[in-house]
Amino acid sequence: MDLAIDGGQTGLRLGLASGGRIREVHERPGLSYAEGSPVAAVLSRIGDGWGELDTVCLGLTTILDDPEQLAARLLGTARRVLITTDVVTSHVGAFSGGPGVVLAAGTGAIALGVSAGIGSRPAVVRQVDGWGFLYGDAGGGYWIGRRGLEAAARGFDGRAPNGPLTRRAHDVFGDLSELPAKLYLSPDGVAQVARFALHVLEMAHGGRTGDDSAGDDTARAIVGEAARELAATVAAAARALPGDAEVPVAWTGRLLRDPALRATFEAELTRLLPQARLRPPDGDSLAGAARLAAAAEPGPYEAMIRTVKR
Repeated sequence: MDLAIDGGQTGLRLGLASGGRIREVHERPGLSYAEGSPVAAVLSRIGDGWGELDTVCLGLTTILDDPEQLAARLLGTARRVLITTDVVTSHVGAFSGGPGVVLAAGTGAIALGVSAGIGSRPAVVRQVDGWGFLYGDAGGGYWIGRRGLEAAARGFDGRAPNGPLTRRAHDVFGDLSELPAKLYLSPDGVAQVARFALHVLEMAHGGRTGDDSAGDDTARAIVGEAARELAATVAAAARALPGDAEVPVAWTGRLLRDPALRATFEAELTRLLPQARLRPPDGDSLAGAARLAAAAEPGPYEAMIRTVKR
């Protein structure tokens, strides 16, 4: 049996797999940047009791402080450990190891393009964004939530009209004058901000009650900008691939399940990259981790995967 791991900031999933197929899924809390040692956090989520494993494959958003320690600990129960990012496992899951561009849009946002190798010419691999919440992940959940809270704070201060986003932020977080202490001192502040993106998306095309019901122009503008940023990320990854043939594009993550965001994203991507062909992913990041765990060789992803064996 293999253990496939999809570790994000909002949640972490572990899947027992065999032959590249998930047989059993367990869910754990997400990985926080403010939690201390990322390796200790990952190990605590994995826990014990998995029995003897062939391969553990981890697709993580978290930057590890000591990947060698993580691999050494996991080699106690596994013959082989593969450590990579969730955009690699997302790509493998989306295209079953084939060429294309995948957009992983959840708390963060990142795209990975992989071309087909031709003859002796190796595949081209291009990653775009994924720079994290401090200065990247444009159009992702944290990015949207932060802009929604910025608009709410402007309304609270009187720098802008006190509108629906200000009222919604109060409903969610309580007294906004106390919000800095709640977020900056919280180990899951990034996840809390990212979760506010759900409210921004909802309000962009009609809120739940009262004066939110017709939608909010500020929220709508934030969501439109997010969609354009995500499309620009995908287009940049695709343009780095050789040739001018059609480019398969798939997305994973919860963010683009929102119909309004997805419609604007697709329209903007078509404008920026007419040869893009959107298609449903074959599977998600967890499925990709299971597939990688079962593969004898990492293929075009080799440079992006840390492999350790007993």
